[in-house]
Amino acid sequence: MAISYILLMVFFLYTGFSLWMSFVLPLSGIITWFVMSQLWGRIGFMTEPCYNFMPGVIKMFVWPTVVRPEVTSTDIALAPHMSREWIGHQSITGWGGSLYTILASYRMAQLTNVNPRNVLKVMVATIFISMFITEVVAIAVTGVYGGGRFPSPIYKIVALESDGGAGNFWPWPSSLPLVEVAPHLIIGFVFMVVMRYLCTRFLWLPDPVVAIVAWDWVISLHGVWFACLAAWVVKYFVLRVGGSKLYESTVVPLVGGFMLGDALEVLLAALTAYGLLRVA
Repeated sequence: MAISYILLMVFFLYTGFSLWMSFVLPLSGIITWFVMSQLWGRIGFMTEPCYNFMPGVIKMFVWPTVVRPEVTSTDIALAPHMSREWIGHQSITGWGGSLYTILASYRMAQLTNVNPRNVLKVMVATIFISMFITEVVAIAVTGVYGGGRFPSPIYKIVALESDGGAGNFWPWPSSLPLVEVAPHLIIGFVFMVVMRYLCTRFLWLPDPVVAIVAWDWVISLHGVWFACLAAWVVKYFVLRVGGSKLYESTVVPLVGGFMLGDALEVLLAALTAYGLLRVA
């Protein structure tokens, strides 16, 4: 991780970022995706870090008193775009997806009694191979088919003030300078630390990490709270009626079948869509 961090800093410096921004960009990605991985690993859910975390972390370290400055440097011009599209946009651009894969691999190794050193060797080889192939394919596809024929852009090129650039950076998580909302940040920090400590002392207290998802605006917008409530009710009655044996022997495999069926449906739909695209 240390070597990768240094190489990323060198790359950002070569791109034109300042030394401090070259340090902050990888740091913000590490902070964001380690938190996201906890959410994904503990509760099977996540939120949208490109809105809720990345802009705030970067501005906290670089622009705590500034809102929408004039574009006078590479930092101001490209940091919003990096935050939105390439570092903090869920797991579709490599950062989050790669970390999820690594952590899940170690977990599977633990469950199957595989030596972690062997997992590391396999992951290093496969990640570098997959990155190389992905770049080659992304470049080749545009030459063979043309990037405009795909429903999703192969290369993300957006204007500096567009929704994918500064428009999704400076107003988040607040349109005010972060120094003016510092009390809220401090309260949230203290809440999480205190509740995490109490959670380790009192087993009946819920894990406070759930608050990150439960209080997120996307959860309310999409009505996810109702699905979680329905799942909790079903699980409660199953455990009360049949106990953990019925839950583990019947309900878990049933839900696993739902998940595999949904994944298969998405795979078939994607293959069909690209097949029709190629015919067109």
